Amino acid sequence: MPVYKKDRKETAIQYIVTAQSLQTAVIKYMMNEKRVPKKWRYMLARGAMLKASELLDNVIGSNAVFPSDEHKLQTRKDYLQAAICNAYQLENRLLCMIRCIQTVTPDSLKQISGLLLDEITLLKKTLKNAKIIGKAEV
Repeated sequence: MPVYKKDRKETAIQYIVTAQSLQTAVIKYMMNEKRVPKKWRYMLARGAMLKASELLDNVIGSNAVFPSDEHKLQTRKDYLQAAICNAYQLENRLLCMIRCIQTVTPDSLKQISGLLLDEITLLKKTLKNAKIIGKAEV
């Protein structure tokens, strides 16, 4: 039986799904000739796409670490903190594009902005809730 979208609960890996969606949306937007002319792709669009990919890499890295002791927990938190920094850096790159490129507007970035804000919220929540799950076997 299908569940209505409004009734769905957030999953534990929602921050990974959102990061993947964000990366896809950023790449598609940056490669759209109508939005980002080719002359701006190397200087601005490329950096935004790389930052979105770096964010996803850090999110996947955090999920790959099973926090069974303090050291692994700190490693997971470091990955999550790096992903949060990547999100804010991506936001800064998008703001720079709005200032520099006439065809890039806040309205045209609405989907990416929404995903980015959702991702930041999810990452902060995940970082706050990170704890040791199981004890490592000796």
